[in-house]
Amino acid sequence: MDTHINLKSTASFELREALLVYSCDRTPGGSGSVSSFVTKHPVKQSATGAPSLGAGSPLGESDIVALIEQLRGSLPSEFLPENVLMRTQETIVWWTPATTRPMFYATSKGPELEQLSGKRFPQPALVLRARAGSLDIRALAVNERPTPDTPMYVAPYWNVSDNGSVCLGSTKAPREASVKSLSRWEASFFESEFTHANAHTGLTKHPGGFMGLWLSLIGKKKFPVEHLRDAKETLAKFLKV
Repeated sequence: MDTHINLKSTASFELREALLVYSCDRTPGGSGSVSSFVTKHPVKQSATGAPSLGAGSPLGESDIVALIEQLRGSLPSEFLPENVLMRTQETIVWWTPATTRPMFYATSKGPELEQLSGKRFPQPALVLRARAGSLDIRALAVNERPTPDTPMYVAPYWNVSDNGSVCLGSTKAPREASVKSLSRWEASFFESEFTHANAHTGLTKHPGGFMGLWLSLIGKKKFPVEHLRDAKETLAKFLKV
């Protein structure tokens, strides 16, 4: 197997340090778990240019943090507003209160969609998770900031899969997942055309199904949360996916 790294830089790189991982199959107590430790070694160059390892030292937490920052870049300092639920190096999770938004549909998919496209509809409270190039979304039955134990519900929208993943297609989504990009993520979802049903299970418990739900909401001001379908997970479980 060939592995290629594109450094996208004209800088000159040289071998300076090496990490050695020591492992044993069983701990002394015989619990069966794997025990490991890592040492960091300076790399010395001989007169002929051949590398050799210097004396090693245990790899500490500060070494790991520094290495991650060198590989990925450091996380910028940002003020976290109240709607942000979680922030990591790669992911940001936030919630939006129930509101009213216009929605747009690819009317070429069927004449009935002309009744929906461009109309304003009440929306349930939502939880959104953004990473570079991806977006996940769940609905909330209660219009308040969720806690780890808050039940999640299926977001009743086309282009959303069973696990909440959004099919972005040609959506002009932000390239980054940061506090300043949250409104753009929301806009990229609601201002793009909904093109197809992407879930294998029902998106709603409304007796008229998806079309019946949204047709009944034209001109309404409040989303009927009793028609939300249980996603069978809490916020804590959603965040671990």
